Amino acid sequence: MAENGTFEIIDRDGLARIAKFQTPHGIIETPGVMPVVNPNIIVLSPGEMRKLGMQALITNSYIIKRTPELAAKALKEGVHSLIGFDGPIMTDSGTFQSFVYGGIEYSNKEMLDFQKSIGSDICTILDIFSTPDDGFSRAQYAVEETYRRANEIKNDGTIYAGTIQGSIYPSLRRRSARIMSSSAVNYLPIGGVVPMLESYSYANLISAIHSAKMNADFSKPIHLFGGGHPMFLALSVLAGVDMFDSASYIKYARDDRVLLLDRTMDLSGLERMPAWSPLADIYTINELRDLAKEERVKALATHNLFAIFSEISEIKQRIAEQSLRRYVKGKVRSHPYLMDAYVKFLGYKDVRNFESFSRKSSFYYADIEDRKDPIYSKLRNFCIAEIARSDERIIIVDDALVSPVLPPESDLVHLYENSTAILVKNWNGIPVPIEMWDTYPVQQSVSSRSGGRSNIIASLSRIFPGRQITLMKDRRGFKAPEGNRRFDLEKVRMIARYQFSTDRSSTIFPDDCAIRTSRKTDRIRTVSYGGELIATLRASDGFLTFTAAGAKLLDTALTGMKCRVMVSDESREFNLQGKNVFFKFIVKADVDIIPGNDTLVVDQEGKLIAIGKATVSGKEMRYFSRGVAVDVRSGLGKPGN
Repeated sequence: MAENGTFEIIDRDGLARIAKFQTPHGIIETPGVMPVVNPNIIVLSPGEMRKLGMQALITNSYIIKRTPELAAKALKEGVHSLIGFDGPIMTDSGTFQSFVYGGIEYSNKEMLDFQKSIGSDICTILDIFSTPDDGFSRAQYAVEETYRRANEIKNDGTIYAGTIQGSIYPSLRRRSARIMSSSAVNYLPIGGVVPMLESYSYANLISAIHSAKMNADFSKPIHLFGGGHPMFLALSVLAGVDMFDSASYIKYARDDRVLLLDRTMDLSGLERMPAWSPLADIYTINELRDLAKEERVKALATHNLFAIFSEISEIKQRIAEQSLRRYVKGKVRSHPYLMDAYVKFLGYKDVRNFESFSRKSSFYYADIEDRKDPIYSKLRNFCIAEIARSDERIIIVDDALVSPVLPPESDLVHLYENSTAILVKNWNGIPVPIEMWDTYPVQQSVSSRSGGRSNIIASLSRIFPGRQITLMKDRRGFKAPEGNRRFDLEKVRMIARYQFSTDRSSTIFPDDCAIRTSRKTDRIRTVSYGGELIATLRASDGFLTFTAAGAKLLDTALTGMKCRVMVSDESREFNLQGKNVFFKFIVKADVDIIPGNDTLVVDQEGKLIAIGKATVSGKEMRYFSRGVAVDVRSGLGKPGN
């Protein structure tokens, strides 16, 4: 069994990740929500909550400690017996009560010792709560004092939660994330956000999440304290939050408020329960309103908690199919302030290296917001750079002349091979060279009939003043500058330049490469050199996958640590034989490695020993200690390599 506190990624979509977090009482799968349980008043039993989808819960150790009968039972039988739940339990420390009442009667050490003594799975330090109204100095004190208290922790195998504070100040959130990550805590909640949620300050909240996430240890779960409303969950997960807790399910129920997937409504204004609600087949609206207060609170709490877990289930499905961004784009339209937060998130360029070159699902282009998608941005920047590589004439091919597949004998391929012109088509505002037309997301996309249109001639004229730009509407009689090129070879070279950010694509694919196409589809299938297969072109997304022989050429073309993972001597022989690279054996890794992309594996002398697919980004590789970092395809120590 994994060591307590280990965090292992199972699936991902950008910063969003499905992962397993090991605790003494079982695994918590992320993303997830822990219902807040008041140990004095348990409205829904853990058994009832478990049936709705609950896998872990959070309760308040301060309330338990200051209530003699609860403390006695918890100390004797444990918090799991007290709550009646045999799964993972996280305990809060009384931070919010300390904020409200100006302090509590126990020290940080006393609260931590108590949490351990009652058997909490995740013990939370007594941090200093910050509000959005705090000045910089006050918020800075909260960050530093919280860190000082984190240093009171001993590395004794307990899972400790150390809260990231910093109010609305990104610099403080960044510092807090870094110093808390460097401490002995192995679970990182983001605190001080409830006032932002209550005031709909979603833009400030997404800033706090981003500042914390990008400066935290990626091997430690990020938990958003109090952020369990369904309307904000998906955007938070997209920004990198792994876990949430929520008391809203019961608080809203007591106020006769109903959680819906995109808003909250008073029971008095609701005409009917949603069909997905567990109450839909039990009560009519009038019957629900007429229930005695205690029964109604329990019924509404059941509905509210089910709404939360239903949203989490949908988010996990979206991560698995890599369509979370598309889902979030729809969710944020439920409130203008959510849209503000989403637009703010789209402006963060440092999330791009966490995105693969392609996704399992089609790329949906609907409007200008989609131009800030990392995949769109990567492609646009590359295409503009490719066109800038030469000063040749630019020919824009009219959509009517573009077919899904370009057979080797097609008019456009013939024109390309017998000219020096740059042939492009307009894909949602990007001038995409003909060599990239089959590559994700161009071929694998669904575009709005109006959203993708733009004046590509005017755009290119602004970017490349003085260049000759022509729109080709009819192939017949069309003349281009004479030249002599090989389309299939230049195609794989350009894709290689895109995948590996290299100008030495001719080293990877020399002039005398043999390229084979499919008889059925005319698409490029394989590339060989010197009688050896060196690469295949994936039909699913149009990207290259290299063999061991191809890895040697790639190794020659790429310098330094580019697209490389260096492993320890302990791992070397295993990787040579084609075994996967595990995080704990990584000595060094290129920070620009893209998850899902082919990655070279080298030993400590820099010698190539294997090639495979990176499971995470290069930045993440230096944090994890458990799991597979590179899914090795070929080891160079195998016979024939």
